[in-house]
Amino acid sequence: MPTRVLSGPAPIVTPQDIAGNHAANDPTITAMIAAVQAEIDGPLGWLGRALGLQKLEYTTGVFPCRHPGSWDLVLPYPIVVAGSVVISYRDPQGADQTIAPDDYRVVSDRYVDFRRGFVLPATDCTPDAVRIVYDAGYNGTPVEEGGTGAVPENAKLAVVLGVQQLKAISAENLFLRSEEVEGIGTFQYTVSEQAGAIIRRASERFLDGLRVYS
Repeated sequence: MPTRVLSGPAPIVTPQDIAGNHAANDPTITAMIAAVQAEIDGPLGWLGRALGLQKLEYTTGVFPCRHPGSWDLVLPYPIVVAGSVVISYRDPQGADQTIAPDDYRVVSDRYVDFRRGFVLPATDCTPDAVRIVYDAGYNGTPVEEGGTGAVPENAKLAVVLGVQQLKAISAENLFLRSEEVEGIGTFQYTVSEQAGAIIRRASERFLDGLRVYS
């Protein structure tokens, strides 16, 4: 049941949040923010939760059996943005089908509940026959207005601290993944195992209350 990132995540801090003498749009600091956030955020991170707004795709081979008193589907990497979930599947004849939004609802930020009386359809015998695409993360809209709220401050602080740690260690602990040299330029970084361990140790105490274990 893999989950992959289709787009995002949106950064949860900016270079202006990082102490130091650099521009508000400094590309190196921006790249460090992305690298640190990738260590904790969404399917690629260890937190088990989506922080920056992102579009995810969850695939599985079949729809689950329905059990009274329990939710029908559990979507990984909450928080799920209500109204963003699109459920499609490949039927036994190999044709792509989409379940009408009126036939299900999202509950408690990660659970999908199909309406009473809805019969889950048969699917093709492939490991990716069922495809669920949804937005996850904090969208800045208050919960009472139907949004997912603001990014928790402790998550922002963890990313800020991680970037400060990256700035403090040797540049050899960063691996340049791509670079576009035009104008200011765009840089993307991944971090080494050593740097990732430093980031994790620095941020775990801030993120313990946000971690999702299942």
